[in-house]
Amino acid sequence: MKTVRPLAILLLTVTAFSSFSQDKKFDKSLKKIDRYYAEGDFKKASASLASLKKSIVAKLGQKNTYVPGLFIREARINLGAGLLKDFDKILNDALLSSGSIFGDNSTHYASTLIDVAAIYNEYGNYRISREYVDRARDLLTKTNQLTEPLKTRIGLVEAEAMTGQGFSNEAISLLRSMEQYFAGRSHSGDG
Repeated sequence: MKTVRPLAILLLTVTAFSSFSQDKKFDKSLKKIDRYYAEGDFKKASASLASLKKSIVAKLGQKNTYVPGLFIREARINLGAGLLKDFDKILNDALLSSGSIFGDNSTHYASTLIDVAAIYNEYGNYRISREYVDRARDLLTKTNQLTEPLKTRIGLVEAEAMTGQGFSNEAISLLRSMEQYFAGRSHSGDG
């Protein structure tokens, strides 16, 4: 019994360190993929994402915290490359995996809803974008999780959709309502 406890602690420590190390590797790869995307190299971004997705699923299984973000990136990269086959399905998979992993009432799920809304803005489907924004806001309000940063993030995505729909004056009013938040961030050094 005395030997089992130190071995168990050692095993947990090694496992935790290995997991942390693996997460850092995955995060570094995600940054590289995001850089390829930002540079407009969608082919490299897509190939790197496919490779990383295979590696993450092999190491962590099909149901892990990286999966929703991988789907979001896949949709964004495909949109940038003009590959619209399965576009809606990929975004739906992001939502399904987020709901399954984090729960349908979590801030993570609401954040995925906002990510999907932002991608629909990029796609030019502003009406659908606003539906996802409304779902995120309703969820966060209902569960009392609507923080100022989330409210502002929702507002930015919504204002972009409103502008795309031709409601520029309303979008400007919405953005003005967030000025105080951004002014506070710039003064506190958070911006």
